[in-house]
Amino acid sequence: MKVCIYGAGAVGGHLAARIAAQFPPGGPHELSLVCRGPQLEAIKRNGVTLYRGDEVFTGRPSAATDDPMSLPPQDIVLVTLKATALPAAAATIESLLAPDGVAVFATNGIPWWWNKGLDVPQTPLPLLDPDGELWSRLRDKTLGCVIYSPNEVIEPGVIRSNIKDRWMIGEPDGSDSPRAHRVADLLQSANIRGVATTDIRYETWYKLLINYALNPVAALTRLPTANMNANPDVIALRKQIMLEVIDIALACGTDLRGKIDLDEAVTPTKRSGSNRASMLQDVLAGRPLEVEAILGQTVALARQHGVQAVRCELMLGLMRGLAESMTLNS
Repeated sequence: MKVCIYGAGAVGGHLAARIAAQFPPGGPHELSLVCRGPQLEAIKRNGVTLYRGDEVFTGRPSAATDDPMSLPPQDIVLVTLKATALPAAAATIESLLAPDGVAVFATNGIPWWWNKGLDVPQTPLPLLDPDGELWSRLRDKTLGCVIYSPNEVIEPGVIRSNIKDRWMIGEPDGSDSPRAHRVADLLQSANIRGVATTDIRYETWYKLLINYALNPVAALTRLPTANMNANPDVIALRKQIMLEVIDIALACGTDLRGKIDLDEAVTPTKRSGSNRASMLQDVLAGRPLEVEAILGQTVALARQHGVQAVRCELMLGLMRGLAESMTLNS
C-alpha cells in the first residue's frame, strides 16, 4: 500500500518516524513524505527520528520530496498541514490520490469538511475554505482525524513527543466505513493507537475544548504548559473558556456535559512534564496561526446558534490582533 504523509513537520514527522521504523523501504507499505527546507534535507540525509518518552523511533521513507507530483498515486494521504495551508494544497492532494485513495486530514479545530453529512446546506465554510477548493475537490475523498499527541520539532528531522498518544479516524457523515478501518489498521500495524470512530464530531469537540483553552492562552502569555498549570488566574480563565465551548458544542448537537473532568483537562495529573502548545511554537517561529480553525469557526457556530460566549469572543479578537501584528512585523 502506498502511503504519503503530506506535511512532515512535528505531527507528520511523528507518524513518519513510527511508520518508517516499522516498515522500512521494500516492505508491505511504501511510505513517502512531502516536506520542505531544512526538514526535508535532514530527512534525506539521516531519515526521521522521534523521541517519545524513553523510546526512540528512527527510519527512512521510500521517498522524501517537496514536489508531491513526483510521487505515484497514493492509497492513503495523511495530511498534517496547518489549516491555513490546506486550501492552496487542495488540487495537489486531489491529484495525488489513487482512484480509490483517501485523504486523512489531521488538523486542529473545526475542520473544513464540517458541513458534510449534517442537516445544513452542503456548502463550504468561508473562514476555512474561502473559495471552496477543498469542498469541491475532496469532500467525498476525505476522512477526519483528531489527534491527542503533543509534538515539537527539536531540530530538523528530529521530533519530540509525549509518551501517550491517540489518533481517532472517522467519516464526516458518521458512517462505519471500511476505509476508516483501513487507516486505523495501518496505524495499529505500526504500533500507533489508531481508532476508527463513528462520531468524529464528538472527538473534534473534545479536542477543541482543550485546544481553545490552551493554544491561544499559551500564544498570548508565552507560557509552557507547566507554568500555565501553576498559575491560578490562568487556570480559572481556561476553565471558563472550556465551559463556553461545552455550551457551543451542546448547541451544535454534541453533549460534553458530565464527560469532562475540567480540573484534569486543565491541569492533567496523568501526563508528566511540560511542553509548548502548538500555537505558541508557531508564534515563536513566526509561522501563520490557526486562528480561524480553532477560534474563528467556533465563534461563528456560537453566533449561528445564539450562544453567548464572551470569553471565546475576547480570545478570538486578541488572537486575530496577534496574527495581524505578526504579519506586519514579518
